[in-house]
Amino acid sequence: MSIRDRVNLVLACWCGADPDSIDQAMSLTDLWESTANNASSPHSAIPFQPEGVEDLLVRLGKEFKKPGRVRKDTSGLTPACFKPNGDIDSVNDLVRAIVVCPNLPPMPAKGTA
Repeated sequence: MSIRDRVNLVLACWCGADPDSIDQAMSLTDLWESTANNASSPHSAIPFQPEGVEDLLVRLGKEFKKPGRVRKDTSGLTPACFKPNGDIDSVNDLVRAIVVCPNLPPMPAKGTA
């Protein structure tokens, strides 16, 4: 599974959007706000910054530390990396930020070693 696919799955769990319908050019703020009343993951009382972003970062950290061939150290990403103060605005920006995160050593998935 590609990094983009993994990010989209995390975003889907984070905001309740269908991963196949996430517009890659969409602002993460707009994605958060457009799904605020989603039945599977309502979050209308949670602002994007900093609480929504902090939750997203926790989820990304868990996803990219899972055993597998491609693992990333996302600890350098903080709420300050996201708009309005940082450069991460769109889904594409987030994918690019994950791609350039340092690699963690690969770990075999359970049952494959």
